[in-house]
This record gives sequence, C-alpha cells and structure tokens, in this order.
Amino acid sequence: MKVLYLDESGDHDLTIIDSQYPVFVLAGCIINPEHHDKVLTSKLNKFKKDLFGSDRVILHLLDYTRNQMGFEKMVEKSFREKFYDELNKIIKDTEFTLVACIIDKREHLRHYKNAMDPYLLSLEVILERFIMHLIASGEKGVIVAESRGPQLDNQLNLAFLDLKIRGTRFFRPSEIINTIEDFRIKKKGENIPGLQLIDSVITPVGRRYLNKLNYYLDYDSIKGKFRRHSCGKYKGFGLIILPNEAKRATPATQ
Repeated sequence: MKVLYLDESGDHDLTIIDSQYPVFVLAGCIINPEHHDKVLTSKLNKFKKDLFGSDRVILHLLDYTRNQMGFEKMVEKSFREKFYDELNKIIKDTEFTLVACIIDKREHLRHYKNAMDPYLLSLEVILERFIMHLIASGEKGVIVAESRGPQLDNQLNLAFLDLKIRGTRFFRPSEIINTIEDFRIKKKGENIPGLQLIDSVITPVGRRYLNKLNYYLDYDSIKGKFRRHSCGKYKGFGLIILPNEAKRATPATQ
C-alpha cells in the first residue's frame, strides 16, 4: 500500500493571472504508510517540539516564509537557519517519491481556445503517474488531498468520480477503481505530516520552473525525489510541464 499526499501551489484561476507566479502546480508525495507514521511523523514532531515547544504547530510554507501564524520567530536569523537546516534534513531523509505537474497558465491559454481548468487537468496527470508507480510495484494506493473549502472540495470529489467513470488517456475506469482504494480530503488543521511535507516542497518546484531562487529550501534534495525512468530521466515521469515544448511551438488550434 502507498499513499499519495496531494497539494497545490498557485491558483487555478485563468481569468486573472499573477504575473509574479503565473503557474499552477499540483504535486504529491508517495509514501509507504508505515514510514509515514513511524519515521516522518516522529521526525516532524521532534522538529516541532525542539523549535516551537509543541508538535501541534502545522507547517505551512506561506506562514513560515512570512513569519506569521505562529512562525514569528523566523525573523531571527539564527532561529531561521536552524529551522531550514532541520527541515531540509527531514526532506532529504524521508523516503518518498515526488510527482508534480506544472501548468504554465499563459501558455495554456495561448495554446487552447477552450482551456481546461488547471486543477482538473493536473489531477488527471498526477493520478496517471501514481497508478503507473503502483502498477510497477504491484501495490494499491490511497490519495489524500488537502481541503480547499466546501465548494472546491465538492468539485474535487466530483472530478475524481468522473475520472473513475470515464477513465483517463492511459487507464480504463476499471484500472483506476482496482488500483486506487480511496480518495480522501483532509483539512490542514488535522496536522497530517504527509500534507505538510508536500506543502513544503511544492512551491520550490514552481519557483524553479520560473527561474526564481529558492532561498532556504534545498532544491537539489527535492529534485532527487522525483519519480524517474530507469535511465534516470525525471521530466515526463515525475515532473510534467504543460503545455509541453512541442505544443508551445504551435498556434492554438483546439
């Protein structure tokens, strides 16, 4: 059994695009439940207790990079350096496989006349890679996605149900049903280590695509976690960028 913890970076809005972050990234970390519960949870709880005195602190990149919501001590250089040193070590030492889909929203709109919602498009891509990973290891899987609010959660549940009904480009409905045992949506406040782990690594993936610096998180450690082909290639296997380069070279026709 493997669990895919799923989170997003950026927003899926195609009407108003943030010029500083014009991408949508959906990513998941694939973890063995035993490793998650015994190793990652233990390390993350110790990390929190050592720095904050409580393991109830919930890691959220937006908060700890803006020194807010319980992370006010991050303004102190020595504390900040210790925080990132330990977090980078946890990321490096945790056994997980990373799958991510980056959608360049401006290119997406330029290429497609009826551009598909970035979240729904990337969900299908991530689901396919997760199933490929599970088939290769002969296992079944569960998906745990972070809650985005009642309305968006309903849309997400319906989107996953639709994929189970119609299938994807590569998998028939029966293959999805037989491989994915459950799809769960959990709130950030439930303090789930896997969701906090993916929250910390997903934005650096988007920033690297945009050639922006990742000041404290070690991108090399994150890059080393991508799902790969046996030859070592990770683009197209663990990191999918849409539209792909071939499609960007052609005008919008669809």
